[in-house]
Amino acid sequence: MKKLFALPLLALVSLSSAKAAGQMDTAAAARQIDSVLAKDWAANKLHGNPQTDDNTFVRRIYLDVIGRIPTTRETEEFLNSKEADKRARLIDKLLSSEAYVQHFFNYWADVLRVTSNGQQTGGITGAAYANFVKDSLRKNQPYDQFVREMVAAQGKAWDNGAIGYYMRDRGMPLDNMANTVRVFLGTRIECAQCHNHPFDKWTQMQFYKMAAFTYGVQTQDYGGDTMSGVTDLMREKESAVRASIKEPQRPQRPNINGKTPPAERERLQKEYAAAYKKYEADMKEVNKKREEARQVLRKEQRGYQEAMNDVRDTMRYTSVSTRERKPTLPHDYQYSDAKPKSAVEPGTMMGHECITQNGETPLQAYARWMTSPENPRFTTVIANRLWKRVFGLALIEPLDELMDTSVPMIPEMEKQLEKLVVDMKYDMKAVLRVLYNTKTYQAQVTREEHAPGNVYHFTGPLLRRMSAEQMWDSFVTLINPSPDMINQANRDVMEQRILQAKKIADGVESLSPEEALAGLKKAADIYSKNRERTDAQQKLFAEARTAYKDAREAAEAMPEGAAKVAALAKADELKKKSDAIRTEVNRIQNEGRRVTFAEVVVPGQKRLFEKVTGKPYQMVSMTKSSGGAEAGSSSMMMSGGGEMMMMANGAKVEKISIPGYDRKELSKEEQKAVAQKARDAYAEEADFFGIKDEKERKYYINSRERISRDTLRAAELESPAPRGHYLREFGQSDRETIENANNDASVPQALAMMNGSLLPQITSKYSQLMLTVNKAPYADEKVDAAYMTILSRKPTAAEKAVWLKAQDSGLTSMEDLVFSLLNTQQFIFIQ
Repeated sequence: MKKLFALPLLALVSLSSAKAAGQMDTAAAARQIDSVLAKDWAANKLHGNPQTDDNTFVRRIYLDVIGRIPTTRETEEFLNSKEADKRARLIDKLLSSEAYVQHFFNYWADVLRVTSNGQQTGGITGAAYANFVKDSLRKNQPYDQFVREMVAAQGKAWDNGAIGYYMRDRGMPLDNMANTVRVFLGTRIECAQCHNHPFDKWTQMQFYKMAAFTYGVQTQDYGGDTMSGVTDLMREKESAVRASIKEPQRPQRPNINGKTPPAERERLQKEYAAAYKKYEADMKEVNKKREEARQVLRKEQRGYQEAMNDVRDTMRYTSVSTRERKPTLPHDYQYSDAKPKSAVEPGTMMGHECITQNGETPLQAYARWMTSPENPRFTTVIANRLWKRVFGLALIEPLDELMDTSVPMIPEMEKQLEKLVVDMKYDMKAVLRVLYNTKTYQAQVTREEHAPGNVYHFTGPLLRRMSAEQMWDSFVTLINPSPDMINQANRDVMEQRILQAKKIADGVESLSPEEALAGLKKAADIYSKNRERTDAQQKLFAEARTAYKDAREAAEAMPEGAAKVAALAKADELKKKSDAIRTEVNRIQNEGRRVTFAEVVVPGQKRLFEKVTGKPYQMVSMTKSSGGAEAGSSSMMMSGGGEMMMMANGAKVEKISIPGYDRKELSKEEQKAVAQKARDAYAEEADFFGIKDEKERKYYINSRERISRDTLRAAELESPAPRGHYLREFGQSDRETIENANNDASVPQALAMMNGSLLPQITSKYSQLMLTVNKAPYADEKVDAAYMTILSRKPTAAEKAVWLKAQDSGLTSMEDLVFSLLNTQQFIFIQ
């Protein structure tokens, strides 16, 4: 028995030792950072800021690491802990959480301009790209590998979400290169696209040499061999139609020479002239017939193109590949090192050469060069990004406009930080762990505003305003007692969007071009039959939309008053008319779409099912489950018996489940277990907040299910959030340009807080805030609870006095206090 216990015990000791060693390494590295800073302070006759108290620290670390304020429960748990290393333990806990992934995703979504809502990257690749970024952070992928996978990305969105990096700049390879150099090398080279950089050393030639590395990257729709084959068949048909209308034989010129008698010469010339005239007349008739046939074919092929677009639209912007293509210099290139319009070979702008190694593509070589520790600026940029995340300011500002003349505010600290990043093998979480454990980070904030161009000696973090995402996620925390509970339904929708595209693509590829063409013909016939109706309705729609826009603009330009109200109402009526016509256009077009999916997509998926399972589709579909089939059985793999699914374009088609191509459906027992787990968590919350009555507990649990479904953290929503969402009002980036977020206060923010639906949610009966407040038995304790929930501390005597005075003025409700606290700098800023 002793031998049986020896190995586990040894493993436990080893694990504990490794963890202790890791903590010692973190602590030692943190002390080195503090030491370098202390040396700089001494040289400049400065002192570090005083250390924070636990209340300030817990609020700050939650906001900095996971992007939200702590719940009252989390705050009190930390404050009540007696462990000497409770700060380090909390840092580790937060860095290991899913909430860290969500918060850090918000940052990288801003830097990388991640759009998951179908704008530039498309809905499929956008979702896959967002998942790639989140998964990379979730796995704690080293930063250099994270970047390499994006810069070397190739393939289909469903196989490699990193292709979203190139799809984000679809069709703009020069802009993509400039963005790459700015984001990862901290260098602004875009000015050198048109001429040598006016303020830096970069030449126009260097710009094009760098662009040559990725100029051959192709961002495109995924067509596949089958659809390409269909196009070839249609071209063959066009050629066959043209060839079927035979050309007359061109008459040969008569063989006339000096020995030909004059009379014979004249006769031959007359015969040739008559024959050629007839040939021209015949050719005119042939060309007329060919043009008529071409017009008929074009009309027919328009229907085919619409049907083919139905298929392509399901896979739009999902493929990135490379081909041999070199950029050429502009026609007005003015420098002596090359001629205008010359092709340009790849060449690095800094550091060592980029040499393609055996088994490596040129794009992979470029990505390896980009992320090498030997690349002079790659490490500098990420080191400064992480430092700025922690302290609010980079050691080199701006961190994405480095020049040879750039000097760090504390040069020795810059060297130490870059060494730390390399020693940690670009482990961003490990570097952040070190920085958060420094005494300098845990010191009080510096409240003086930092003026650009001045040196800041980092005596503590800078006072910062919350980002839009931190603000929103903190509101979510005030509403939701468990704010980090993920919304699996939202994630499932995103995953299924990607899997459906893969299933359609592979299904269509399972058909021969001839089979696909036969199905497309049926849809094309419908489109052709509906052509006159469709064109008429589209014309009406264009007219109605123009009328609405004109009426709206005219109404908005009018002075305030009854006339303007009436004009706006009339404009709204025109919009309803426009929308109704658009609906009718969609209804007509959906007739063709339904046929495309029924005759091409569904047969392809049936063929794919047979390919994957090795079983005939019809046999499997007839063995419909009666409710007792196990997951993975044939009856569960194939949803037969007329079950339908809705496509993104509104068409309903037969649902065909294929192993590996659909998100795993939970059994009824598994669904019950998941639901019960959530309800158990809600029941535990009810116990914590003292909800004892069975009827109220039931009502609470039902209410919590709604809150968890409707009140989601920023990273669980589309990126960026829709226009008009609170996130956008509070300055979330529109993802159009790099780091385009705005953290400044604005009038729309104030109006949103005053007039929006947010405050009623925060002060609703079962919000985390009001549950905490109502748990307190006495009025003064309720005020304490409000302060603790919103600011992670109790009110000072002076603040209590102010509130008592406010009550004398009529501000007696808890809503008044909450509104006041939410609009204080104490709440809005990270101290």
